[in-house]
Amino acid sequence: MYQNAIITTDGSDVAASALKHAPQVVAPDGRIVVVEVVDSVGQVLAKTTPAGFELGGMVDAGLAEEIVAAQRGEAQKHLNAAKAALMAAGLKNVETVILDGTPGDRIVELASTRKSDVVIMSTHGRSGLRRVVLGSVADHVLRHLDNVAVLLVHPTE
Repeated sequence: MYQNAIITTDGSDVAASALKHAPQVVAPDGRIVVVEVVDSVGQVLAKTTPAGFELGGMVDAGLAEEIVAAQRGEAQKHLNAAKAALMAAGLKNVETVILDGTPGDRIVELASTRKSDVVIMSTHGRSGLRRVVLGSVADHVLRHLDNVAVLLVHPTE
């Protein structure tokens, strides 16, 4: 069993499906960090957010900061729910983290700096053109993370 896990979330039902696998692969005394990545102010200003905001017109720094603050508030709700679910499943050493930036890069960075031995995440199961256009955080993590197991959960319909 793994001792040092990262579980990703974005608050969706698809992301939540990865949570149920944690008790099966993480030791009861293992450490789990649940992470959600939100947009950075710079991404909002540059209109390059992974969340796909179509902001139209000019966005000033104040509005960008409000958008990111709102994302952080929602992320905290998602993380609180994930932590409660994991603790109810018997996992007691659960921490939550909100990061900003590009999700794939930030997850890889966190797994590396925390010396994680597994990353558990769901995949939306996109293929073909949708995957090319929308990208894949799971694919990025899988390709850029060395010496760390990655458990990809494909949710059922």
